[in-house]
Amino acid sequence: MAKQYTITLRDYTSSVTVSVEARRDVKEIGRFTQQQWGKDQRNTYLRKIASVVEGLAADTSGARKSDDIRPGLLSVQTGSHVIFFHRRDDGDVVVLRILHQRMDFRRHL
Repeated sequence: MAKQYTITLRDYTSSVTVSVEARRDVKEIGRFTQQQWGKDQRNTYLRKIASVVEGLAADTSGARKSDDIRPGLLSVQTGSHVIFFHRRDDGDVVVLRILHQRMDFRRHL
């Protein structure tokens, strides 16, 4: 199993774990965004993604079921990207990937 990192958020009953693959996705999103639109846009967009990821600890009710890709998979879109995650039995959230909306999700998940 891939090494994972946990974000501990105060005042929430759930925690969010971000997989190594999702962290790589964020780095690549940042690189691409900076190349195309500059540092300020990169920082704005990455803050938006981070905010959505952190918000999953408090509320996943807006997530879309993505069982057609993988059983138990949930997703939420932010900007041009889709955050794929699942909830563990203890209620904690595990972010698996953050993929561009035009990518072949089945191939990357």
